[in-house]
Amino acid sequence: MLPLVEIVPEMNLNLDPESGIIGAGGGDLVILSMDEINGEIEKVEAAAEELMNSLDPNSAPFDSFPGREGNYVKAGKFTNMVYGFLIGMFVIIAAIPLLTSWGIL
Repeated sequence: MLPLVEIVPEMNLNLDPESGIIGAGGGDLVILSMDEINGEIEKVEAAAEELMNSLDPNSAPFDSFPGREGNYVKAGKFTNMVYGFLIGMFVIIAAIPLLTSWGIL
């Protein structure tokens, strides 16, 4: 059995962790500081906010230098140029034997 968690000491309010019920109580009490947990929650919220902002191509990456807005647009254009170049080269190289057999080259 888990001990009770003291929530409001002035009013003698305690939380039963097993049932989640808040009520008056006594006995063995554990005083819990939520500062560390709140810090971790803020980190998770920041990561979730960054994930949502990454869907907007004109936003800046989290913790980046100023003036980095639009990096996602530039990265997308560069990636599409590279993929287009590679696919184009593959099509041209694959078409060379066909064109030579037809007598075009």
